[in-house]
Amino acid sequence: MMSLSMIPDRSGRIDSPAAHGIALHAGGRGRVTIATRTVGTWQERSIPIADLGGAVQEFAGRPEVFISQNRFWGVRRVVAQLAELNALFVDLDYYKGRYANLSPDQLLIATRMALDDENMPAPSLAVSTGRGLALVWRHTAAPRAALPRWRACQKVLGATLAPFGADPAATDAARVLRLIGTINAKSGSPVEAITDFGDTWDFDTLADEILPLPRAELVALRAERAKRRAAKDDRVKAVAPANFSIATLWEGRLTDLQKLRAGRWPDGIPSGSRDEWLFLATTAMSYLVPPAVLLREAEALAHEAAGWSESEMRSRMASVLARAERAFRGEKVNYRGHDVDQRYAFQDATIIKRLKITEWEMIDLDLRHFASPEIKRTRDRQRKQRDRRAAGATPRAEYEANSLSHEEPWKVEGCSRATWYRRQRNKARTTTGTGETGPSGCMVAVPVPASPLPAGARQGQAAAA
Repeated sequence: MMSLSMIPDRSGRIDSPAAHGIALHAGGRGRVTIATRTVGTWQERSIPIADLGGAVQEFAGRPEVFISQNRFWGVRRVVAQLAELNALFVDLDYYKGRYANLSPDQLLIATRMALDDENMPAPSLAVSTGRGLALVWRHTAAPRAALPRWRACQKVLGATLAPFGADPAATDAARVLRLIGTINAKSGSPVEAITDFGDTWDFDTLADEILPLPRAELVALRAERAKRRAAKDDRVKAVAPANFSIATLWEGRLTDLQKLRAGRWPDGIPSGSRDEWLFLATTAMSYLVPPAVLLREAEALAHEAAGWSESEMRSRMASVLARAERAFRGEKVNYRGHDVDQRYAFQDATIIKRLKITEWEMIDLDLRHFASPEIKRTRDRQRKQRDRRAAGATPRAEYEANSLSHEEPWKVEGCSRATWYRRQRNKARTTTGTGETGPSGCMVAVPVPASPLPAGARQGQAAAA
């Protein structure tokens, strides 16, 4: 039975390009891309967030206008310059298949039912694109480091909605979708929202709702597997973090490569170093985007870093592109008796050696992966200290000072209790300088620290004296 939540809500709809851009990107960091298409021409404009409302409103009523769902540093719309992940999305070209006779409202109800059957959340926004339907799940800003998990969510949503014509090519983080308040030139129909823009999801919560196993369960499952492995093999000493994957590894390496390029070659990579840096950067991108997108990403990287043309990039990076294509098809290569991914794989130490990264660069550029074991251990120790202090732990120096101040003074001075008290009496006599004593000639008139000894023990000490 269809619930009330599945009925499209037309109250407060977003009905203009400015409202669409602001609702999607307000408060974010980076720049938004607006793209236009005319006969044989594709043009893009990169717009700062602060200027977005006024800039996109100029496109009201114009044909073939698109807006990026995520944000980027600089003016190029590429994953290599991704500033923030902002939304998940699915583009449904349902006019091609069995649902072609449905209206956008009817298709929205059908997709919501399909999502509900799989216990997945409904989209934040549904847009009639003139011939299809775009569904958007807006979430809190996530860094590029979250890209592997974001891509996993995209794949699950695409697979779930594949019967409705989900476009398998429209899944990368640099994708643009049609802008509300413009016209689809192919159909002559307006691009319009058919729901209000709903709440913004917390990214981790949204991912937990979409992915087969929430992160907490995944951690527990991997921990249990590690225990079983450790019981069988005493050589198992450590387990990778729960959110670690080959994609997160290469995303971190790409970040280090970009830091190195900015720090070592601020005016551009010299000719003798371009091939090596671009080879490694393109390899990193091959783990982050599908082959169809990799070509565009590699072209942008090559043009920006080396000034290469597309043909020159294809020639120099041919092996990386070919291996990525074969890996995408599932082809394996046998290495030491195991079938492994065909894409290039390197250790951090190998990359450090190939790029001749110095220890000064490791520290000054804050390279996380391309750092020596000693630097990584130092950072790990510092991180743990910060975590302990954030949790309320007392710094070691302060702890030791407090411990000494509360410790028995004779232990601090390394003597017996009786000796410490005798020294205090002698100090008292020396300090007063009056020579005044009691009738017995041994009691000074200056207060002496009270002894913690029981009365009986003090009498015993006096008798012995």
